[in-house]
Amino acid sequence: MIRVCSLAFVLSITPLLGSANQDVPYQRCFELAARLHDVPLELLIGVARTESNYDPDARSDANAHGIMQIQWPGTARHLGVRRPAELYNPCLNIALGARYLRELLDRNDGDVERALASYNYGPTRIDAEEEIPAGAVLYASTVQEHSANLRASSDLPVFASSGSSVTFVSSTRADRFARTLNKLIDNAQFEVIRQAYRAHAVTMQVEDEGLSYADQRMLHSLGWPVR
Repeated sequence: MIRVCSLAFVLSITPLLGSANQDVPYQRCFELAARLHDVPLELLIGVARTESNYDPDARSDANAHGIMQIQWPGTARHLGVRRPAELYNPCLNIALGARYLRELLDRNDGDVERALASYNYGPTRIDAEEEIPAGAVLYASTVQEHSANLRASSDLPVFASSGSSVTFVSSTRADRFARTLNKLIDNAQFEVIRQAYRAHAVTMQVEDEGLSYADQRMLHSLGWPVR
């Protein structure tokens, strides 16, 4: 409970990034929740699009609430929520949804279709079925279609795999920038190289896996040069 509330506070005071897809509100909240709980960003957004069309005030006949449609009281209390009103904090709701989706992916050994079916029908109902019910199959395919459309419509900048750099006059600022990037960005390493005329360049080397969607957005927000 403490961990989720702390994340909600951070998300609620963090300005939103410019979205790669202008139809996705709370982009920054999705990015941080996806990173914290290690779920694919496009998948998390696809669930939100399918569940509520990003409506933070949504409430279903099944007593599910908010952007990610967290069911009260069962799922919400399982995730540490004590009051239904908490589910109407959009960034907290997104964080809860990401945490629950991660749990379902682990429960289903990474099987995305069964994890999504569990999100829709409830994990115990899906566990009891050898075949996924038709309604849950349709739900899973809808989420995956939204996720694919998000990837296809993205106008994210393309980052150089090597050779990019940001130059500082101050070595202290260069060191601080490199440390910050190494903490925030996966699959890349940043180091400071002393150049001529007292310049200090922060360079990036991308690992073989490449940069994730979330890493690209983070770099873009921090002013890293693009090509």
